[in-house]
Amino acid sequence: MDHLRALRYFAKLADTLNFSETANHFRVPSSSVSRRIKDLEAELGAALFVRTTRSVTLTELGKLYLSEIAPALQSIDNANEIVQSQSKAPTGTVRITAMPGYAEQFVLPALDRLRSTYPDIEFDLNITDQVINLSGNEVDIAIRAASVLPEQAVARRLCDHNFVLVASPDYIAKNGAPTNSVDLGARPVFMYRTPLGRLNWLTLKEGVWKAIDLNPKYSSNHGPSLLDSVIAGQGIAFLPSWGVAADIKSGRLQEIDLEDGPLSTSGNSQMAMYILYHPPKFRLQKIKVTVDFLIAELRREPGNI
Repeated sequence: MDHLRALRYFAKLADTLNFSETANHFRVPSSSVSRRIKDLEAELGAALFVRTTRSVTLTELGKLYLSEIAPALQSIDNANEIVQSQSKAPTGTVRITAMPGYAEQFVLPALDRLRSTYPDIEFDLNITDQVINLSGNEVDIAIRAASVLPEQAVARRLCDHNFVLVASPDYIAKNGAPTNSVDLGARPVFMYRTPLGRLNWLTLKEGVWKAIDLNPKYSSNHGPSLLDSVIAGQGIAFLPSWGVAADIKSGRLQEIDLEDGPLSTSGNSQMAMYILYHPPKFRLQKIKVTVDFLIAELRREPGNI
C-alpha cells in the first residue's frame, strides 16, 4: 500500500465526507479511494469512518487520527513547495484574514498592488471580525488587532489600535462638545458591533473601568458607515485612530477630550494592529513576499507607525 497516498485520501475524505468528491479531487475512481481507506483501516485495526447508504462520518478514532496526521501532511506539503519554489517566481494560494474596517481602508488597496506585482499568486481574502485559528491551517496570514498575541506565531506590529472620540466640526458648532462621560449618555452615538455584541465604551471610575450608559442611534460591524454618519454631523463615535487620522488631519473630524478622564474599549489592555503568521510558513516564497510587501505598504499608510 502507498501509505502516504492513503493518508492523503483519508485527510481529504475527512474534509469532504464524500467519496466521489474526494476521488474527483485526486482524479481517480471512487473505488480507488474506497480501497485505500479500507487498506488503511485494516493496517490500523480500527474503523476511521462510519459508512451508510446516505452518509459518511468520522469515528471518534478517525477524528483523533486526523488531528495527529494533519500537521505532518501539511509539513510535507510545505517542504515540497519550498524546494519547488526556489527556482521560479512565487506561485500558489495565500489565504489572508483581516478585520473589516482596516481591510477596507488599507488591506484591499495594498492587496490590489500586491496582485499586480505577483500575478502568479492566488490570494484568498476573508474579511471578518472572527478570530480564525492560524494553527488550524485555515489561514496563512492574519491581520488583526490584539493585546494578547497567540503562541507559536510571529507578530509584526503595524500600528496602534487605540480609540479616539470624534465628531464633525458642524456637530460641535451646533450642539457643543460633550465635557464628560455622563454627558455622552444624552448624545446620539454610533457604535461598532462585534460578533460578541456592541463594543462598549468604558470610563475609569475609582480605579475600575465601567461601561458608559449610552443611547446609540446606529450600531453596525461596517466601520465606514459609522464614520460617514459622524462626518455628516449626525453624532459622536469612538473609532480607531488609524481609521480617523486622515479625517482629523483634513478637518472633517475633530477629536474630543473629556474632563473626567480617558475612554477605552478594552480597559488597561494596550492593543495594536499586527500581521501574524506561523514561522515555518515564512519559508514559503509566496508567504514571505506577501508578508514583506504588506508590512511595507501598511506601515506607510496615514496614521500607521
